[in-house]
Amino acid sequence: MDTADSTKHPAEPPLAWAALVCWLAAWFLPVIEDYPGWAAFRSAITGPFRDPFPVGGEEAVPQILSALTNIVFAVLFTVWWRDRLTRPVLFLKIAIACLVLDCYWLVQMLRAGEASGLLSGYYVWLVAFLLLNVVGTLRVLRARKSRLQ
Repeated sequence: MDTADSTKHPAEPPLAWAALVCWLAAWFLPVIEDYPGWAAFRSAITGPFRDPFPVGGEEAVPQILSALTNIVFAVLFTVWWRDRLTRPVLFLKIAIACLVLDCYWLVQMLRAGEASGLLSGYYVWLVAFLLLNVVGTLRVLRARKSRLQ
């Protein structure tokens, strides 16, 4: 019996590929006015280091970490795709941490009363991370089920 087949839930592939499609689309969809995803990423990474509009330390850390979740997404998807997911609980914990970090922007906009400023690209990006969390959850449940049998 192939261990990969026994640990992979049948819903994983379509959910993981949907996550990738959402993540890729979010790079080109508008996140905020005049900013597609790639520009928002660049701004979040470089914002704290620009002289004309420096961001304070307490704001810089979550912005940079949120932007870096894109790299983590690519790594997590690759691990799943190559079927190298040997620690499903760790995969899920990392995916949850990324989703929580990425909610930073929504919380900040809600606090400022500007939630309507977030556009489709942001929400599609969040859906990508949410789908990755579902994939991780399915893998954890499947792994636990196979251990019990």
